[in-house]
Amino acid sequence: MNGQNTDEGITICIPAQVLTEFVSVITWQRLEKPLSLPQATDVIKDYLNSGVRIITQRETYMNNFIDLMEKVTARKKIFDVALAATLKDNEIQGLYTVNVSDFKAFDFLEVVNPLELP
Repeated sequence: MNGQNTDEGITICIPAQVLTEFVSVITWQRLEKPLSLPQATDVIKDYLNSGVRIITQRETYMNNFIDLMEKVTARKKIFDVALAATLKDNEIQGLYTVNVSDFKAFDFLEVVNPLELP
């Protein structure tokens, strides 16, 4: 896997899509204390300056997206498939998420809920 190495040998990276979705969610006016767009942008800048690798789509993205779409049957999975395609493009083999079941269909990924680690 590619990204930033930690002391435990785990490699960390963040897909750009995750940061984009973060801005959308954290600025949602229905939140009790949403961030302003400039505040959310500052958080993104902090990630960019942290040294954590930000991964993006590559030329193979659309082909991977189409191949992975064959593994799902629900429209609501489109953004999960998009994220999985970006991970596959970047040869990322593991994903930490509390939504483990959303990514079990992608056999190239080892999906772990970080809240359930020992």
